[in-house]
Amino acid sequence: MDVCLVNMPIAAVQRPSLALGLLSAVLERDGISTKILYPDLWFAEYFGLRFYRQLYQSRPEDLLTEWLFAGTAFPDFEPDHDRFFERLFARNEKICRQEGPEAFKEMMLEGREKASDFIDWVAREVLASSPRIVGCTSMFQQHVAALALLRRLRESDPSVATMMGGPNCETTMGKTTHQTFPWVDFLVSGEADAFIAPLCREILDRGREADPSHLSDGIFTPVHRETGYPVSAHSLDGLPRATSASLEGLPPPDYDDYFEELSGSLLKNWITPNLLIEASRGCWWGEKHHCTFCGLNGEGMVYRSKSADQVHGEIDTLVKKYKITNIEAVDNILRTDYFATLLPKLEDSSEDYLFFFETKSNLKRAQIQQLWRSGARYIQPGIESLDSRVLKLMRKGAQAWQNVQLLKDCRQNGIWVFWSMIVGFPGEEDEWYAKMAEIIPLLTHLQPGGFIGLRYDRFSPYANDPGAFGLELTPSELYPYVYPLSEEEIANQAYFFIEKDKPSLFTTLTQTPILGRPGIEAARDAFRKWRRTWPEAELCAREVDGEIQLRDTRPCANRLIHRLSGTDRLVLEACDTAPTQAKLLQTLAKDATPEDITEALARLIDNKFILKLDGRLVSLVLDEPMESLPSEKHLPFGAVIPPQSIPQKDDEDEDQSRKVA
Repeated sequence: MDVCLVNMPIAAVQRPSLALGLLSAVLERDGISTKILYPDLWFAEYFGLRFYRQLYQSRPEDLLTEWLFAGTAFPDFEPDHDRFFERLFARNEKICRQEGPEAFKEMMLEGREKASDFIDWVAREVLASSPRIVGCTSMFQQHVAALALLRRLRESDPSVATMMGGPNCETTMGKTTHQTFPWVDFLVSGEADAFIAPLCREILDRGREADPSHLSDGIFTPVHRETGYPVSAHSLDGLPRATSASLEGLPPPDYDDYFEELSGSLLKNWITPNLLIEASRGCWWGEKHHCTFCGLNGEGMVYRSKSADQVHGEIDTLVKKYKITNIEAVDNILRTDYFATLLPKLEDSSEDYLFFFETKSNLKRAQIQQLWRSGARYIQPGIESLDSRVLKLMRKGAQAWQNVQLLKDCRQNGIWVFWSMIVGFPGEEDEWYAKMAEIIPLLTHLQPGGFIGLRYDRFSPYANDPGAFGLELTPSELYPYVYPLSEEEIANQAYFFIEKDKPSLFTTLTQTPILGRPGIEAARDAFRKWRRTWPEAELCAREVDGEIQLRDTRPCANRLIHRLSGTDRLVLEACDTAPTQAKLLQTLAKDATPEDITEALARLIDNKFILKLDGRLVSLVLDEPMESLPSEKHLPFGAVIPPQSIPQKDDEDEDQSRKVA
């Protein structure tokens, strides 16, 4: 075999790797024999689902999986494990909720000991097919496991060329990995699909002596360790990042190896798989206004997308081939014209699709209805706050009233919304959250989100230019327990950062009280009540004998049943699309006097049917009948349904946004 591509732990076992599936398809198209292996799935078998879930559900910034494999990747490095767990529990007190601190620590230490045998097993399986090149993808918590495997392969068979790529390998992170760990021969900083075939042919021909002048920018080779690394004037840190100019002409990803592996897995009866698709890269909003906290695109913010015909063709090919209609788009944002091009094509299909897309939050009602008709019943719209001043700090390009309107329109039309309130932004004022805490009880019939603290990620504006925001950032305190590197090297390797010499709000949100932040504490507690109330709470209207009858079971309700007619009814209906008060008066000028309209509006606001926000009048009332929300048990992300003996996660403060891993 020419190339073996490997998806190491910890990753979602219910889905194939899109990155490796795409690279495999490109390589096979070019006549290079390729196999994808899935040790992430083997890991769940080897350690058991209970252990797998502990790691998979841990926050990536807690570096738990990285620590687990560090003893194998760096056998001469023995950090203070007691101190690691002390800091881990201080950062995330809920991580050991099920077992308790001592039992959790003992379980993880035993897992760290077993990790070496697991890597031995994976290395034997990789070498069994005699590959000439072995490449690992690395995203979030896969980095140290990949380093451990590639090191073991170098020790077992020095003739094999090793390679890494993925988000953890971009620019300075990639250079640090390549420069520090010599068993990694080749490393790709950025997107590899445009040149993966020529790169592999060069390695197959010349091995570690591959000539960098024959290769594209963004590839670090063994030669660079001697001659110096390439530079780029277009990068923030002066290092190149490969970017594909166009996505047109790329083949659909090849998921054959994943489904073959799953069919023989001990866990196959507990895993419901899904498919990943990619319609675009980068972010069309971020190109103009990079959200201050977002680092997901690395330095590849430039938006590129496929034509609607290409995306539709890929979906059709994958669904027919793998007989799966649960589909998750990995795009950071849905292209606007897809509402008129791609989505109608999906609507017209005979397949019973179930899609997930990420969108902006300022969707029109017609767009939401188009999503539903197309099978896109789950979205992540990037709501992230219910205060426009916080949203402005984020550079979100949306206002709070739009977020509330979206929650209402999605509930009306049966769209499940994944979202989280993010708190702790530089420049925010605590009283803003006190105001949010006052309006949250009015929204308890709409879908709640999570409640999380701000995290500082590499490539975000906060990390790119911390001084501009009055920040002094330093790598997460857990990195020194994972990597045997100097402070400077850790600063270049790290993806997660914290404010220097300041406690992280991210790690204290579950504590009561939140010292010095009564507004955030009030908003957090209001969110908790919201999550406990929904979906039982109702605020819905129906026509009864020429009047509107409102049923209000929210905890803040003045009474259960209201009847509206006359001007009250006219005002409520006119506020369905969140007009300004001036627009409301103009709209109803022929039907009522300004005084009557103003008095009716005051009554509706007093009864908490209309929310005045950002100068808009947002009706909170839903109309019967509403489309039913899709089941939480049939998400398009695939699922791992464990035996009943494995506790399910239940964390009311957890991030409700979806993250592909």
